[in-house]
Amino acid sequence: MTHHENDKISIRRMSRLLVRLLSGLILLVLVWSCGTVPGLQEESVTSFIRVPFVRVLLTESAEDLKIGSEGSFAIECLRDGQQEVFYSSQPVTIQCVGYHLTVRNHQGDIVRQALDEVNIIPRGVGNRVKFDKRRYRGIMRLLPRGEVVRVINIVYMEDYLRGVVPPEIGARTEYELEAVKAQAIAARTYAMAHLKQYAGEPYDVKSSIMDQVYDGASGENKLANKAIDQTAGRVIMYQDELINAYFHSTCGGRTDDIADVWDRKDIPYLKSVDDQEACSWSKYYNWSETFTEQQLRGRIEQYLASDRGRDLRIGQITDLSIVDRTAGGRVRKLLVRTDLDVFSFQKDRIRWVIGRTSNPDLILPSDRFDLDIERDSGQNIVRVTFQGQGYGHGVGMCQCGAIGHSRNGWSCDSILTHYYTAVDIKKLY
Repeated sequence: MTHHENDKISIRRMSRLLVRLLSGLILLVLVWSCGTVPGLQEESVTSFIRVPFVRVLLTESAEDLKIGSEGSFAIECLRDGQQEVFYSSQPVTIQCVGYHLTVRNHQGDIVRQALDEVNIIPRGVGNRVKFDKRRYRGIMRLLPRGEVVRVINIVYMEDYLRGVVPPEIGARTEYELEAVKAQAIAARTYAMAHLKQYAGEPYDVKSSIMDQVYDGASGENKLANKAIDQTAGRVIMYQDELINAYFHSTCGGRTDDIADVWDRKDIPYLKSVDDQEACSWSKYYNWSETFTEQQLRGRIEQYLASDRGRDLRIGQITDLSIVDRTAGGRVRKLLVRTDLDVFSFQKDRIRWVIGRTSNPDLILPSDRFDLDIERDSGQNIVRVTFQGQGYGHGVGMCQCGAIGHSRNGWSCDSILTHYYTAVDIKKLY
């Protein structure tokens, strides 16, 4: 991983924040109302901070935000470099007013205003932050950005994974533990490789499909926690570099080269591999989507309008043809002929162009499909059916395949080195 000077400064700053807050909490005495604690002495970073932490952007909201914890918690208020710490056992409300933050107690009284930053730190072992009907480990950092509040969960890597692995791999059983362990290692690798990806931003990852879905402590389960604990610190590396550990739901029989799916350079460890029908149990192993000619025309026009910023009429569709396929059997190039023009769509973009009739808000499950074109007596297209296999982009680890292999007795290392070719599994910390 690269270590730029500004990254080092950011890490030291965040580490000092954690140490300062933990030290300050020793001085706090629980009462039922808010009160002021004298300024706390900043301490040097000590050797106990070893496991990397992650800054997860949960939301950016213009609404008043209610936040608290399961027990008592500290409220660190920062303004112009000055620090004040309050404490409470009742939720507080954070507002963005005039590009700064205001903190109100549970009765609506202002605790402090015109703040540059607010940190919510739960006190005691097992105490969790409560925000937006969810529970979170670690601390919550709130920052103003224009007229919205950024809510960032600062949490240690292993605890971050406890909120990531369950929504990514789903509810599993004990005899599928090796697949859950493989998911934990892949998710840890992805997060470690993407720290500092948002240059200049106060967060590392987003709590969404943009990075990894993250449900906080509310999403935890015992089996995922067991898998995370048993693989603590383990990551996937290629030539001593963290890999881009892409994964997807169901490959439909074979994964694909990254260069064939996206406009990316070839990567040696993200190559097409035979899934050996390990994901054949998935409900998305086979699927179909049927469009009338009018529906399909409307989908393509809608996509082109959003892509080009203007309305466009493509004319009546007269034919569709698959020009080229990838090594994994996905459509690399699709031609759509109309009575006005010929339109070419390539690689993973095809999924966005076509979409679904079953759910117009979703894209096509995968690009691994065949076409069934139905015509009337005048050879006009009546319906087009996409007969497909798989769900997702098809790059890297097939999650349902990993589960299938674990049921067949594969270890997590065997699963990972099957889907990510020529890699090593190493313990990083």
